Amino acid sequence: MTKTVVASIGAHPDDVELGMGGTLAKHSKRGDEVHIIICTLGIGGTSGDPKARENEATAAAKILNARLHILDFPVVKLNKPSIEFEIILKEIINDISPGRLYTHSPFDYHQVHESVSECAINAARDVQQVVFYEVVSSTTTEFRANAYVDITDYIDNKMECLGHHNTQSGKSYVQAHIIKSLAHARYLIGKIGTRQNGMAEAFTISRMFIPNGKGIRNTNKKENAQ
Repeated sequence: MTKTVVASIGAHPDDVELGMGGTLAKHSKRGDEVHIIICTLGIGGTSGDPKARENEATAAAKILNARLHILDFPVVKLNKPSIEFEIILKEIINDISPGRLYTHSPFDYHQVHESVSECAINAARDVQQVVFYEVVSSTTTEFRANAYVDITDYIDNKMECLGHHNTQSGKSYVQAHIIKSLAHARYLIGKIGTRQNGMAEAFTISRMFIPNGKGIRNTNKKENAQ
């Protein structure tokens, strides 16, 4: 099996694990090279001490066998897209050279998530596969999933990752029953399979160029993103 270099961008620590922790665990299990890019550590206060959040992200990344890249861009400058941040993202993306890039959906109530999404889309113009993930806390109803990943065997990895984000443990959207309920619903909606305990994560494909015997093709069909 050919190894894929995979990068996932999260505006904050825990965004990636919330949206696709199971999928990254699956990538890692099959031998792919996994990278997590965190854009900002926030401003502290009720959101959590930045150093503590960095330690939490480091612990979670180890579970996924992922290489962690913390940009720590000032959060006050991420409220809207900027050329400055786009250039920073492009540099790290070029260094990693992923075959597939996951990032926030443009359809998000969180202004920083939306800004990161726009910058990532622009910075990843040369990446052949760009996919948007879903964050239960802020992705809007305009998010239209057209790809699903079966994470039934990886839900425990996802929950273990989220368990390390202690500064966020009081928030409703990181509670186990919320995460598992969404994953189970996505498994059913995506018609992934027939397992009673089936779990899935949902994605929207922005760009999916797949090499084949005749070169490159583009597909927008609903399919398993793995």
